[in-house]
Amino acid sequence: MKKKKMSHEEMLKHRREKHKKTPQIRMYSGAKQRAKKNNLEFGLKSYKDLPSTPSFCPILGIPIFVKEGSKNGGSDNSPSLDRIDNTKGYVKNNIHIISRKANQMKSNANFKEIEMLYKFMKKYKKRRNNGKHNGYVKKHK
Repeated sequence: MKKKKMSHEEMLKHRREKHKKTPQIRMYSGAKQRAKKNNLEFGLKSYKDLPSTPSFCPILGIPIFVKEGSKNGGSDNSPSLDRIDNTKGYVKNNIHIISRKANQMKSNANFKEIEMLYKFMKKYKKRRNNGKHNGYVKKHK
């Protein structure tokens, strides 16, 4: 019996369903491409070497799931492979799965910038709670 060839749309639907069930497959192939492009160590033999996807982001506490029909890397809640120490490559003791939102926050700012944002937000929240709200705008001379 000859196997029926899938149409392009059927193939894409099958791939999305497979990714939703096992997101490590896509994370593995993406990490392998980034490692090659950026000349990083890649010590993973298959997607099965990746940690399991947690139900909640260990950083932000938001649920992690693959959203149906999401494009351009998914939603804030999509699972995302993160290198704990960005000076090292994709090796077993240097990777974990967090939410896409946490990974974007982590990759778009350095520690000092995150610290500055935290201090500002803390100061703003304190002022707001004391009834001294005057907005976010800081006047520069």
